[in-house]
Parts: sequence; C-alpha cells; structure tokens
Amino acid sequence: MSVFDEVKEMVTAVDAFKHYGIDVGSKGMCCCPFHNDKHPSMKVDKRYHCFGCGADGDVIDFVSNHFGLSAIDSVKKLNEDFYLRLEIGANHRTFKSEEQIRQGKELTVRREVVRAFDIVRRDAINTLSKYHRLLWNWKKEYEPKDEGDADWHPFFVEALDKLDFVNEILDALLFGERTEQIEILETYGEEIKRIGERIKNFN
Repeated sequence: MSVFDEVKEMVTAVDAFKHYGIDVGSKGMCCCPFHNDKHPSMKVDKRYHCFGCGADGDVIDFVSNHFGLSAIDSVKKLNEDFYLRLEIGANHRTFKSEEQIRQGKELTVRREVVRAFDIVRRDAINTLSKYHRLLWNWKKEYEPKDEGDADWHPFFVEALDKLDFVNEILDALLFGERTEQIEILETYGEEIKRIGERIKNFN
C-alpha cells in the first residue's frame, strides 16, 4: 500500500474539512470552499463532491486544492497535522531494470484507465445532479393542489418515480466502492446518457 493509500485509509475528507475549519452539517452537507457558495451544495464523507461547481475528490485532493500544495506535500501536511506517524521518504526510486520498466508502463496504463473512468464517472455525476435538481423542481412546481385531483402532471409523476432511484445512484457514484461504481456505470451508463440528452432542453 502506498503512503497515499495509507493516508486515505486513516483520514477521510470529512475529517480534514472539520480539522481545517469548514463547518459540515449532520447530513454531511457544507458550503463549497471552492466557489462562492451561499447555500450548502457540497456533500462530504470519505470523499467530497459539490453539486454546484462539480469539485470532486478525496482527502488529498482537498488539501492540495485548499492549500495550493502538490500531492506529496499534501500527504506530508496530513501526516503532520493528524499525527499519523507515517515515514515518508524524500527520494523517489527510478525504474532501471527491464522488469521495473515493464512495471512502470503497466502502472501508467492503469493510471490512464483510472483517469478515463473518473472522467466518465464525473460526467455521470454532473448529469444526475442536474436531473436531481430538475426532479425536485418538478415535484414542487407540479404537485397537485387538490388532494382529490387524479390528473397528475407527467413531470410530477416522473419526479415521484425517479427521485429515489437517482439519489441511490448518486450516493453510490459519489461514495461507493470502485467496484460498485463500475457496475452502476455498466448497468445504467446508456440510460444516464439519454437523461443527459433529454435535460439539455430544460437548461
């Protein structure tokens, strides 16, 4: 396990937010520190995601962006500030042997795969976040005024039908394990794309 993984195992994003003075509510919501946020639009747990500006990442990303540090300097800061007592070497080993070169290439490929997946995941989260806001607006705007009114607006029906589904998928994409995120995107990827195309008409 790398020192980056060790830090993320020991300190969550919400731990860092609170330690560095950002008020996080009981439901994990806070005002985003990365844009002029007047109402809480960021959800924080092991990771963080802003439904307003799209800021997204783990505890190391947060420290890096919040303090303008490199990833390794962010790890060093977390190590010091949270008294993790991890040994962080100053020197990085270079690949010299053929085996080390091969391993380096494999690592590069894996990182590219992870980066590509993160882009797809980010786009899916942005699409579902917009759809979620739209559904909430429809639920409030088209709610029947009369309890006995059986002629419900289609947008109100869609909101009732889809809100829980969208909430569940968003939570999994934001805070679920990577295997769960992959499974969701494989299962619902095409549906999320169709939602994205459809809601363009409402922007």
